Amino acid sequence: MMKAIVEMFRDSAVPKGRDRYSCPVPIWELLWELGRAFGWHPTGTTYVVPAKHIVAAPARRNYQPGGSRDYKKVEEQDAVAWAQALEVAKESPHAAAMIQARSAAHAGETGGELQSGVLDEFIQFAYGGAFEFAICNEEAPDAETDSVQ
Repeated sequence: MMKAIVEMFRDSAVPKGRDRYSCPVPIWELLWELGRAFGWHPTGTTYVVPAKHIVAAPARRNYQPGGSRDYKKVEEQDAVAWAQALEVAKESPHAAAMIQARSAAHAGETGGELQSGVLDEFIQFAYGGAFEFAICNEEAPDAETDSVQ
């Protein structure tokens, strides 16, 4: 069985560091949980719509990745705030306990992967500003049952 991968990218005329990043869904969920636990107040995502559509005030959505036709966007200030909260998490012994607890609850899906620089890589990516994300295969979780809001 294939693992669902969250693909993140930004289209940037002026590169701001890393413009692509991907991780398994359990890591995405852990990054979201760590950010929230260490001070990030998510402002919500918006659906990515074609340029020809005009949306005055897009509705705010959750952070649950959708399928390849269901891209969402994290705005620049939200991405930077997420990165800042994860910087705080890196310095906290409580983050290690959260990672271990989640790893135990999910049969080891997240623990080892996070130790190999994943947290630092995502922080670097998020500091780059706004980005879009979706699951790169069609194993997208049902949006009605998501836990990442």
